[in-house]
Amino acid sequence: MQRSLETEKIEKHLDVIGILFMVMAGFSLLTVVFIPFHFMLFQSFTDHFPRQANGPDPRRMIQDMQPFIYIVYAMIGLFSLFFGAILLAAGINIRRRRHFTFCVVGSALICTSFPLGTALGIWSLLTLLNKQTRPLFEQRTDLGDADFLD
Repeated sequence: MQRSLETEKIEKHLDVIGILFMVMAGFSLLTVVFIPFHFMLFQSFTDHFPRQANGPDPRRMIQDMQPFIYIVYAMIGLFSLFFGAILLAAGINIRRRRHFTFCVVGSALICTSFPLGTALGIWSLLTLLNKQTRPLFEQRTDLGDADFLD
């Protein structure tokens, strides 16, 4: 079966988009590694806050906020893991040409990561919503269980 030049171009775009999704997922997951480092830096700075004679003790204020700070760090870590996992799954599915709707949702979600994610998300949405792209995803799903051989 002869493929058109436009179809080959779209397939190359989808491959590049899938790889870039995986790179962005790696950056998101890398954020989780820096959370403990940031926390240690934060702790070291709070030990050296100057105290005014009549003012409140900054160390005491930080100690009072510590539970809230732990919750914020945990939420940032969980969000980064979730965001990275979604982007990784979307990138893999874009490259495999599977789960079209999930890929569109992942493309919309990456738009929230300004500025690189926004550019990548718009490009991926424009490519995915092209009328010639949808049949590429449907061809892959028609194979059923046999596409594990790729």
